[in-house]
Amino acid sequence: MTLPEQAQNNRVWHVIGLVCGVLAIVSLFVLPSGIVGYLIAIAIAIAAAAALIGHASVRRHGAFRAAAIVGLSLAYLGLIMSVSLLVVRLLRVFAG
Repeated sequence: MTLPEQAQNNRVWHVIGLVCGVLAIVSLFVLPSGIVGYLIAIAIAIAAAAALIGHASVRRHGAFRAAAIVGLSLAYLGLIMSVSLLVVRLLRVFAG
């Protein structure tokens, strides 16, 4: 693979990483609030962040690497938010 082809391939990875991070945040607002909705949001955020989509795109060098870093950060933010919302919802269910 030549250098321009590799740079183009890395650019695609970087954009996919950004889209996955945005998808993790958007899923919090689109999915219905509740235990099942939060579990689906957690699954989407894990798939976007920990299933090597975000990490693989950040490891590749290229012009859009900053976009991949933003996407990975958004995916982890979505994961933290959905886990915390799930914990609060479970505490409300079991406390009352």
